[in-house]
Amino acid sequence: MTKTEYDDTYTGPRWTYGLTYRPARTGAVPAGWILFSNRPHADYPLGTVDYPRPLTAEEVKGYELREVSR
Repeated sequence: MTKTEYDDTYTGPRWTYGLTYRPARTGAVPAGWILFSNRPHADYPLGTVDYPRPLTAEEVKGYELREVSR
């Protein structure tokens, strides 16, 4: 089971991904995202979402995400 991390309390490393076709919500992005980390972004109309780990290439492709930063 993945530990739930919250944006206002998580202090570890972050990997940010751009949302290309759907907003962040359960089932629309890989499990384990940092809750409430979704933010507006000039290049991604649906914003970005942060993870406490790098996503696999399969996750990025399968959920149609784009790596923004790490």
